[in-house]
Amino acid sequence: MQNKKFYSLVVTLSVAVCLFLSSFTLVDDAFGQQKRRRKKSGNTMSSKPADPRSLTRIQTLAVNVGAKKKAVELFYLNMPWGQQTFSFIEDGGNDYYSNRTWPFAHIKVNTAANYQGKSITPGDYILYITPKNEKNPQMSISLASVKLPADKKTFLVNGDVFTETPEDIQVVTSRAIRFDKGAPMLKSLKIDLTASGSDVNIGLHYGDRTFTDKLTVN
Repeated sequence: MQNKKFYSLVVTLSVAVCLFLSSFTLVDDAFGQQKRRRKKSGNTMSSKPADPRSLTRIQTLAVNVGAKKKAVELFYLNMPWGQQTFSFIEDGGNDYYSNRTWPFAHIKVNTAANYQGKSITPGDYILYITPKNEKNPQMSISLASVKLPADKKTFLVNGDVFTETPEDIQVVTSRAIRFDKGAPMLKSLKIDLTASGSDVNIGLHYGDRTFTDKLTVN
């Protein structure tokens, strides 16, 4: 009789110990699954595509004209293409995008030159677009001289696609323009700077739009 009681007690204690240990296993497994879910969730969040606007960087171009090295330099931001945003500039309206100017390039001219029949001296210049709006019947482009602080190479800032047109600029000339449509689609602004004789061609490719500007080195 005593042996049976002892055997029953041992069995009961063994079952209790097994249940106790298994509870730790379940809790540990639950924590492990939760940790794995958190890690997986964290990886998903970290792989989320970055805002393309924050990835814009200043691009630097230079061109030689004959024996004149770096006769013209150009700086621009590779701004992401936005069909709707550009339509406010191209077609006009009362939106924010239609009622501000858009500086898209900083040109450093290192020799005397001409632009649209105007003589320009060596220095820093800005090219900016004025959208079509109530005050501007057609989208236009302007060249203006700009004075930069001694400690700055350009007024453009990495990541700032809403760069403001600098103050105290001196407009050289303005004219109405249209971008040609139907070019292969690009995700961001691309500008080419090439020389042909004494002419320096400035080729813009933005989305499926293109436009070519020009200045002539003396």
